[in-house]
Amino acid sequence: MTKATLMMLAAMAATPLMGQDAKQIADSLQVPTELVCGTKLEIPTVDGATVELLGADYEQIIHADGTIGYVVSDTPVNVNFKVTKDGKEAFSKDYEILVKVAKAAQAGNPKPQVVPSLLQWQGTTGELKLGKEVKIYFGDMPRAQAEIIMEDLRAVLGADTQITEVPSGSAHIIFMRTPEGNCDEEYTMMTQPNCVRIASRSAKGQFWGSRTLLQILKQTGGSVPCGVAYDVPRYEVRGVLFDIARTPYTLKDMRDVIDAMAWYKMNDLHLVINNNYIFLEEYVKDGHDPLKEAYTAFRLESDMVGANGQRLTADDIYFTKAEFRELIDYAKQRGVNIVPEFDTPGHALSFTKVRPDLIYQGPMNHPGRRSDHIDAANPETLKFVGEVLDEYLLHDAKLGRPVLEGCVVHVGADEFYGEAEVYRKYADGLLKHVKSRGYTPRIWGSLTHKPGKTKVESDGVQMNLWSAQWQDPIEAMNDGFKLINTNDGHLYIVPFANYYRMDKNHKWVYNNWRPNYVGKAHIPAGHPNLIGATFAIWNDMTDLKHSGYGMYDVWEVFRSSADVLSQRMWGTEHNPATFEQHRALVSKIGEAPSINPLYLRTGDAPVCITPTALPMQLNEQAAGPNYHLTAEIELTAAPEGTEQVLLSGPEGTLFATMKDGTVGFRRNDAMEFSFGGKLPVGKKVKLELIGKPQSTQLLVDGKEIGTLTLMSYKDREDGWKNRTKGLRSTFILPLQTLGESLQGKVHSLKVEFSDPETK
Repeated sequence: MTKATLMMLAAMAATPLMGQDAKQIADSLQVPTELVCGTKLEIPTVDGATVELLGADYEQIIHADGTIGYVVSDTPVNVNFKVTKDGKEAFSKDYEILVKVAKAAQAGNPKPQVVPSLLQWQGTTGELKLGKEVKIYFGDMPRAQAEIIMEDLRAVLGADTQITEVPSGSAHIIFMRTPEGNCDEEYTMMTQPNCVRIASRSAKGQFWGSRTLLQILKQTGGSVPCGVAYDVPRYEVRGVLFDIARTPYTLKDMRDVIDAMAWYKMNDLHLVINNNYIFLEEYVKDGHDPLKEAYTAFRLESDMVGANGQRLTADDIYFTKAEFRELIDYAKQRGVNIVPEFDTPGHALSFTKVRPDLIYQGPMNHPGRRSDHIDAANPETLKFVGEVLDEYLLHDAKLGRPVLEGCVVHVGADEFYGEAEVYRKYADGLLKHVKSRGYTPRIWGSLTHKPGKTKVESDGVQMNLWSAQWQDPIEAMNDGFKLINTNDGHLYIVPFANYYRMDKNHKWVYNNWRPNYVGKAHIPAGHPNLIGATFAIWNDMTDLKHSGYGMYDVWEVFRSSADVLSQRMWGTEHNPATFEQHRALVSKIGEAPSINPLYLRTGDAPVCITPTALPMQLNEQAAGPNYHLTAEIELTAAPEGTEQVLLSGPEGTLFATMKDGTVGFRRNDAMEFSFGGKLPVGKKVKLELIGKPQSTQLLVDGKEIGTLTLMSYKDREDGWKNRTKGLRSTFILPLQTLGESLQGKVHSLKVEFSDPETK
């Protein structure tokens, strides 16, 4: 090969061919694969085109001006460029650059294994050993967070651990504020043989550092390897969606969810406040009125009452405004933001039941679902929904502040089957209303499916990208929305359904899923409009399809999804390398401190009671499966319509007689089950309750006395749905009070517990 030929090939490699367009150039730039911290990324130059740095997925390391920040260990960063040629723009593929330390350090302690993995680690030698007396310096950390950390330390190190607050110079654990840093979630953790220092510019960063420290301590029993960690998330929104509207959950359930999210540094809890049974056409085709019969719920206390006397607030479970405000504050103390969703104009049966005069009247697909579509074409609708929103967005006299102060507010707006232009005008009005009250709005992406002339507000608006058919991701990115990957095919879960089961695909997600791919659409990893991702737990299986499941039954679905998505949203590397190793690490770390969502007993000693009088305070720890209760009881009377309580507590109630006279139980999530049989009056019987995951069995004198039936969603009069088969009847056994309203005698009571590993 001649010298001239070699020179020509080199020139062709360095300069795009004349026929290349902006996209081809963007994907063939000469970008270095390695850079040293403290240097600068030089923007490639191309004849006939303009190249700009679009951004980096770790903007804390490769800054907007191309300068390279400090790293303590070699770290991969993805960058993207914008290329303009002939008046056309294109974004590049993801270019990975390994940002290297300026000077390699000597080998030291290996990186501690936590979830999500530490971004950077430089190990030294030795370890910090914490004994039964731990001295802490909290500095100016908010008191509430300091109390949480101390409680969690005792849960990890042992209840007998003495924790003392001391000046920084004599502390084993030091929390420091530093003016340095690129974001509030960034923190450093420096461990020496005498102390560990966790530093951040914010209390949130310090709190994330405490989660890392606690995960290490849970694995070691009280020691921390010496070294320096620098940790920061890849994306600012790392979310979980819980549909609390179509299946009720308690405040305790939500607190447990928040603690578990914080354990994995997940920071965005999207709560669906209102929704209803989706498949309303099943009512319509069978000659029933879903407006009167279908299940719907609005989970917040509201002053709104229709002219027909219908309350907006759900009848079974709802949160008062004070309770929800307290939950928001509880979450913020743990680094989690709550995002309430008020869903209209579709999925709005709670609203149309209050204002049936505002049911949508225009042409639509799925006409069988008309009753849950509020009339987006009617200006009165936006006024009505705005009044509901303002209950929570504006100052509340009783609270002394708005209920949702500091929250991002989701306006819903998904799956509207009416006219496109009507939808666009309504969505634009909702978003502007929320912004006018000083809040950041969020919306479901639907504009591609609803094309029209009305430009929908996008400045400062966050958007969930759930379906590429409803919303083209690139179109939304170019329109200026802040994007959250919530792709249904990869990130949706409908518990106990035969569709949308990300929880069945965790290994694939761990190995292959990337936050910047929405379906097949690629969003540049470093694009400033991509702010994160959220997985979603939707309770489609409600009403006619509900099997009675509750939080116990979906906990593992949630928790095992959170640990996987946490790892994939915080960082880029697979650490541990395999999914199986990740699962083993999660098992070793265990649940977040100070929570017990599955109501596991601390010991296996049975509870044995011979009561002398009723009611009797037991004050025993409630028991999740597996348990076996045996009681000898004798009813002296069973008045019709009277509930007689055998056992009760915050977790629920076990009835000797329900109002219909049968034995049954009611959980604290308002789910109610009957065993279908009655106890005799004036006869001592042996009652056995056998609790297993998703199954609770009753035996009276060794035999079943009836058929277990879900009472919360009663059969239709025509018996169209059988609510006795396929039930998930998990019952947390309450052991606080015995015989609260029993007309009779309990001769004896015994509860035995099986090894939790066998459940």
